[in-house]
Amino acid sequence: MTQGSAATDTASGDLAGDIGRRLAACRAQRGLRVAELAREIGVTPSLISQIERGQSRPSVSTLFALAQALEVPVDAFFREPGAASPAAPASPALPPPGVDRQQAETRYVVRRGSRAAIDIQGGVRWERLTPDTMGHLDFFELVYGPGSESNPTLYSHPGTEMVLMLTGRLDISAGFETYRLEPGDSMQFPSSLPHRYANPDATEARAVTVIMYDCPADGPGPAPASRHPGAI
Repeated sequence: MTQGSAATDTASGDLAGDIGRRLAACRAQRGLRVAELAREIGVTPSLISQIERGQSRPSVSTLFALAQALEVPVDAFFREPGAASPAAPASPALPPPGVDRQQAETRYVVRRGSRAAIDIQGGVRWERLTPDTMGHLDFFELVYGPGSESNPTLYSHPGTEMVLMLTGRLDISAGFETYRLEPGDSMQFPSSLPHRYANPDATEARAVTVIMYDCPADGPGPAPASRHPGAI
């Protein structure tokens, strides 16, 4: 991890511990014991316990599988940074100038230092680029540390994946082929195709990704369980 990434992690707090707390809360809400959840997604109870205690981070495939089992979107495990509240008005009848603009900005704009984020096993960081979860797509910036990878093995999920390379390089394996993306290169492929990302270099790589999910015909967006059915 580069010095800049380490500084970002420090500023963002204990991301691994925050993932664990969110996972434990989602599991409790579903009424599942650690052993039951582990059995459902095909991992050991020890791994679930380690993630919940902040001693381990989930891989991409485990993250998707947890989202499926708990019927939540993947970014339910992201750390949501606290938004600064507007200053209290000096008079109840006269709110301070700029308050309406601040409220609108919170609704539509995400500042670089205020992104929801998650650190994943393997030296990968996802940062959400939308203010809130969206039902039909994910819009993330991917940060890959030197030599990092999304998952040791290929994984898949429904939808369509689009990637735009910003800095560094990524090797994206999709099916039986591997494609090297450099700054300015873009790629689109069905997420149902087994795939994985890897940074082949000794420097950090950054890319923007949009994952569009299949929406049912009778609703504005997919249910969480159908949106994130887990890695295969």
